[in-house]
Amino acid sequence: MGTQATTDLTVGIDIGATKILLGVVDQTGQILHKTGIESWQYPKLEDNLANLLDALDELLAPYDRARFHGIGAGLPGTVDDARGLVVYTPNLRWQNLPLAAMLQDRAGLRVHLIQDTGAAAWGEYLFGAGAGLANAVCATIGSGVACGIIIDGRLYGGAHHTAGEIGHLRVADESLVCGCGARGCLEAGGSGLGLVKVFRRNLAGGARSPLADLPPAALDAHAIFDGARAGDPVCAGAIDEMVHYLALGLSAVATTLTPDVLILSGGLSRERDLLVNPLMERIMEYSYRTVRDHVRVVPAALGPDAPLIGAAALHLAPEYGATGN
Repeated sequence: MGTQATTDLTVGIDIGATKILLGVVDQTGQILHKTGIESWQYPKLEDNLANLLDALDELLAPYDRARFHGIGAGLPGTVDDARGLVVYTPNLRWQNLPLAAMLQDRAGLRVHLIQDTGAAAWGEYLFGAGAGLANAVCATIGSGVACGIIIDGRLYGGAHHTAGEIGHLRVADESLVCGCGARGCLEAGGSGLGLVKVFRRNLAGGARSPLADLPPAALDAHAIFDGARAGDPVCAGAIDEMVHYLALGLSAVATTLTPDVLILSGGLSRERDLLVNPLMERIMEYSYRTVRDHVRVVPAALGPDAPLIGAAALHLAPEYGATGN
């Protein structure tokens, strides 16, 4: 008789508005192999989903699938893990998509779905800046903005799987239109996509910047941060507005929940000097005294990989009903 393979690996998938990352993750939270694709490379949804499934096949090809606990996928919107549905993702326009069944049918592995911010929070709670703490909030700042919430060691999703969607708090200038269709959402001014909206609004108001000559596809958040580093005051001013909007939303979250730690994660968390450091200061400036005295605001220890690692570790979360076997 042969020996049974040790179940020591999982797949994490981090689905964003512009890119999808897939990785094989071990029991210690280390990524052994990672690959990425564009979220929307083809005109039709079915072709982009086929691209995702093909990328999953390639990722798993070198491994014995008996080694895997399953697959965890984090998404930028509302999901219903019990039904395996992506209920709604504003920036991707996915609605009532049976993604879990698609992934399971292709890979032959059990699939869990979660908001990407919940995945980031879980990853940081197990392996990063929240390790050893009972209560943590992890804000993901990327193309959009939201936060994952852990209360007494358990992920909190609320009654309708949308807890933490702080990107849709009304804090921004109402001239800014959010991906959800509303005006003045935090995400409309305090995210990567929102930063571009702020910058373009300021140009329309008469501001002059060398970036005004860039083609639309080249004008993104990274270009604006690069412009600020090069001394462009219009770029620096747009980033300052972004910090203001984020601090309004995150100080409200910190004051409401008073976690042990508020963690700043997401793709833009790499911008320490221009974004993260001033944001940490301004959150404290805007927050209630108890928050200033007791809540630590820190950068994510896992960096932009937090959602992928956390999604891969969903089999360890009590809410997902798995034992880790």
